[in-house]
Amino acid sequence: MSNSSAQSFLALWNGIASEQVQAEYESWHTFEHVPERVGLPGFVEATRYRCVEQPLRYFTYYSLHSLGALDTPEYRNVFTQPTPWSARMRLVLRDFYRLPCEVGGVHGQGTASQLATVLWRSESPDLADKLNTWLQALVWRGEAVRAEWGAAPSGQDYWLPNTANGLEGAGQDHVVMLQHLDAQALRQSAQALRAFLQPQVSSVGPAEFFQQLTHVRQDGLDSAPGQRRAPHTSLFDQFSGK
Repeated sequence: MSNSSAQSFLALWNGIASEQVQAEYESWHTFEHVPERVGLPGFVEATRYRCVEQPLRYFTYYSLHSLGALDTPEYRNVFTQPTPWSARMRLVLRDFYRLPCEVGGVHGQGTASQLATVLWRSESPDLADKLNTWLQALVWRGEAVRAEWGAAPSGQDYWLPNTANGLEGAGQDHVVMLQHLDAQALRQSAQALRAFLQPQVSSVGPAEFFQQLTHVRQDGLDSAPGQRRAPHTSLFDQFSGK
């Protein structure tokens, strides 16, 4: 997740239509879609996760130098001019929700394979300091390997449609991402986080739990930084029967 050069991130949740399209979705998302995005200007890296309770649900974390990465001509181009494979895979996506955020705090010196996400809405100006103190203590006690959170700037949707996230009340949308090496310990930490947040915010969503699948960095790609990668036509042809 976010490194020292990344001041923002894009959190993205989605489902897919059925088990019948899962193998193709996994190949497209792993080998074409996410590397294509990570190669764009302002992107740093991305990590893909699959939900442990709903195996047709996914979470993707894109680390960004700034939210300006989501407002470049190159980023707009990949949406308005999708590859043939991306155009087909858009039809199988379900419950698509994207949350561009400014980083509010990062605690911990490593990463782990188990992830919990918790969404909440708040208009409290003094919650940030309290939350950072609470998360820092959580990591210090060994109850999470890493804790990161961010806030979505109000009034900005970066021109792309979203589904609703189920949160109610006034304020900005936020997300906390907790990582741990132990799934049960992570559940306990996520429950404690929700209990900490509930008295102080407008609404808190349920915790969702994921396991890491793949990770890719821009400086590890075999293409020039900032340039759109060529589509993965060989894999696309395999799935399309060509």
